[in-house]
Amino acid sequence: MLLFKIGDVVVYPIHGVARITDIRTEKIGNSDQLCYILETEIKTANERPVIKLPVDKVESNRVRKIVDESEVPKVIEILQKRADKSDSQTWNRRHREYQEKMRSGSIFQAAEVFRDLSILKETKDLSHGERRLFDQARNLLIKELSIAKRTDEGDIETTIGTIFKRSNPPNAIR
Repeated sequence: MLLFKIGDVVVYPIHGVARITDIRTEKIGNSDQLCYILETEIKTANERPVIKLPVDKVESNRVRKIVDESEVPKVIEILQKRADKSDSQTWNRRHREYQEKMRSGSIFQAAEVFRDLSILKETKDLSHGERRLFDQARNLLIKELSIAKRTDEGDIETTIGTIFKRSNPPNAIR
C-alpha cells in the first residue's frame, strides 16, 4: 500500500523537504522495486537532487508528511523554551546527540537542535559539524513551517529570528 501520492510534499531526514514527482518501478541492485521519485527542495548548482526511494523503505528511512498546521504552535513553544541547560558535554557527544535527533525525522526534535545550538552559539563558537546541523535544522524548520502555514519562508525566518533576539517573542506564526 502506498503512503504517499504524486505531488505530496514530505520530509526525508538528512535530505529535508522533498516533493514526490513520480512513482515508478526502478532497477535497484538485481531487482525491480517500486519507488517514490523525490525532488528535494534544496537546489545544488541550480539543480534539485532526485532521490529514488523504494516504497518499502519509507518507514525505515522515517519519511513523513509535512507537519500539520495545528502542530506549528508546539514547534514554536519548543523554540521559545530556554532551558537552563548546562553545557558540560564535549562537542562531539553533543554533535552525536544532535545528529540522532535530526535523523529521527521529527520536526520537534529538529526544533530542539536548532534552539539548543542557537543558545550555545550565543556563548561560544560552534564546531564545523554543529554549524552544519544548525543550518540543516534551520532550513528544515523554515521550509516545513512555511509549507504548513502556507506562508512565505521570509515570514517564518523573521519569526524564528525574533524568538532568539527577545526574551518575549511575538506570536506571529501561531
